[in-house]
Amino acid sequence: MSRDPVPPAPAPSRRAVMALLALGGTGSLAACSSLPMDGDVFQSDAVDEGGDVLVQTAPGPVDGADPVAIVEGFLRACTAGLSDGFATAREFLVDSAADSWQPLAPLLLASDAQQLTVQRADDGGVSISGRLEGRLDSTGVLSAEGVDYSTTLTLVTTSAGQWRIASPPPGALVQGSVLRTAFTQQSIWFLNAARDRAIPDPRWLPRKRLEEASIEALLAGPAAWLEDVATSAIPSGTRLQDVKIVDRAATVRLHADASSWDSETQALAVAQITDTMKGIGGIDTVVVTAGEQRLSAQVTQLDAAAEPGAVVGMSGGAVVRGTSTTRAVLMQPSTLGTPAARYPSLGVDGGVCVVSGPSILRVAPGGTQAASILSVGDSPADAAVLLPPRQDRHRWIWTASQGGLIVVDARGVRAEVAAPWLEGRSVISMDISAESARIAVRHRDAAHPSDSSGERVDVAEIIRDGDGRPTALGDPYSVTGLTGQGAHELAWYSVTELIALEPAQEDQGTPSLAVAALGGLDATRSPGPPGVTGIAANRLDQTMLLSDPNGQLWSRGSGTWRVISTTVTDAGYPIM
Repeated sequence: MSRDPVPPAPAPSRRAVMALLALGGTGSLAACSSLPMDGDVFQSDAVDEGGDVLVQTAPGPVDGADPVAIVEGFLRACTAGLSDGFATAREFLVDSAADSWQPLAPLLLASDAQQLTVQRADDGGVSISGRLEGRLDSTGVLSAEGVDYSTTLTLVTTSAGQWRIASPPPGALVQGSVLRTAFTQQSIWFLNAARDRAIPDPRWLPRKRLEEASIEALLAGPAAWLEDVATSAIPSGTRLQDVKIVDRAATVRLHADASSWDSETQALAVAQITDTMKGIGGIDTVVVTAGEQRLSAQVTQLDAAAEPGAVVGMSGGAVVRGTSTTRAVLMQPSTLGTPAARYPSLGVDGGVCVVSGPSILRVAPGGTQAASILSVGDSPADAAVLLPPRQDRHRWIWTASQGGLIVVDARGVRAEVAAPWLEGRSVISMDISAESARIAVRHRDAAHPSDSSGERVDVAEIIRDGDGRPTALGDPYSVTGLTGQGAHELAWYSVTELIALEPAQEDQGTPSLAVAALGGLDATRSPGPPGVTGIAANRLDQTMLLSDPNGQLWSRGSGTWRVISTTVTDAGYPIM
């Protein structure tokens, strides 16, 4: 025998709420609903003053709606919430929840390919389940890892007898496509510890106030995953007053007393602000003021790294620089002590490293004989798992053997680099960023190194001591879209992008180049030339060369691939 529920008190216990849900509205809760999150969300022709930002609206709660309909309406209102400040979404919540709910901490991005499902839960609540593409935190840092999502919401009836949500999810649920519509990816520019190189910090920021949001992100400091290597010349406590854009010129006014800022601080601060603002389309010049004072007009040029110069490779057993017939010979086979050296790496000091069998040989600047600085085994088979060496700006040499990361100096002295997240993992490929503050790593389960199903690509900061010696890798920041499909190789394609190769599939005749931005939701793909297996990228501006097993080196110009050399192999760009 059943009876109608008694309306609950304004603040019932969870047990009372579950009992109410079990007793009332049984018929309306029994059905399972696959939520069309784009339904009942309307696009308006209205745009924000600041740019072409599409405004979306959604209806508020309907009188008499059952709990499932309330949750569905709430999710639709979340989708439109980036246009109305989530005002409509809060109408679906009880007053106390509406006041405390933080929809952007984080913003939960539901998969566009799989609709969320809303249904009555076993405990009488209303459950939401589906797939998340990622999470966007309140600072604009995107964690783009696909995960299954499930939560159960508690609903209560108000004094007016209307169902409302008492326990909203921690963060608004929106479709991933909403992120691309309402936000844009923007690099915020910080400095390395020596303040002689720039480090980009990619964020997703709202389009409708992009200029202000960019400067606020800069003033707040680097993202957590970069905070040990990225710093700012702008003194702590500096606040933004406003940003004005007139005829492609931006004026950034800061709340700060700059009378104590020395000329270097002013120049670097203006450089950070200028580079950050010029990443926004339509801005050519930037003026920065603090209080009533205009800051330095002599802007320090911030480069992610020096120009890498010509590609280095092997030709006839010699280390050469350049790919033309006039290329320079850096090391003869007699200097290397072997005619079979591979994978040359040129350091900032002019020293050259090569792989020879299971060893790494190094020729010091001006040296006449190579010395072995690392040996990983005694057989040629060991060489197959010795990754091509990378010499960073601090003169440390990075490689991996049998899946384990190895870092040595010019004498072969190893640096113990702590990286807990690589424990039990096997390093398949890696590359060092142009400013040498970040490392990109492709890695798998070490217990099953031939199984690529658990493969990941992560970027982490390289933490160093005062002498530049690597001591640890920071927490990994996942990069999506570069695993699966037999993807291999890994290189920095620009200061914020990585590139990988995917072999030709049965239904296509050429390999694919997969490019993923840090903090992006997926990779973009384009066809490469037939049979290529190697990538050499200069880490700065999407300049790259591809190699194939036939000794051909490919370059792309005007959208067309062509062979530029048949005599240079193992190509790579130096870090300068």
